[in-house]
Amino acid sequence: MTEKKKTRFLLVADTPGHTTGYYVVARALREAGIEVILGGFQQPSGMVEAAAQEDVDYIGYRIMDREPRLVVSLLMERLKERGLEHVQVVVGGIIPKQDIPKLKAMGVGEVFRPGAKLTDIVAYVKGHAPKSAGSA
Repeated sequence: MTEKKKTRFLLVADTPGHTTGYYVVARALREAGIEVILGGFQQPSGMVEAAAQEDVDYIGYRIMDREPRLVVSLLMERLKERGLEHVQVVVGGIIPKQDIPKLKAMGVGEVFRPGAKLTDIVAYVKGHAPKSAGSA
């Protein structure tokens, strides 16, 4: 019987400020048994490098001050270039409603805007984890 690997979630941000929500989400995921790697402030190329080094299942990208369609497009291109299309991308933060369908069309799994419930974020991550990963 093979042991399931723990779900690994790289949490990154577009800017070094506005960190309260970043840490609240990290704690909720950890308390739910998900391994969280705090990547801090990263550009898309750095996120992809960290995702490869940490062998993550998810990148959680908190966007507060950047243009979501631009930075997510760059992130998805870099993931494809590195052969990491299997890494799921979840976006949170200040995302205009009209951008959500465009982000999902790029490959983003889910978008969590301000006011999203932590239980919804955890449920999404646990519900969409790769078959080889578990939550414990």
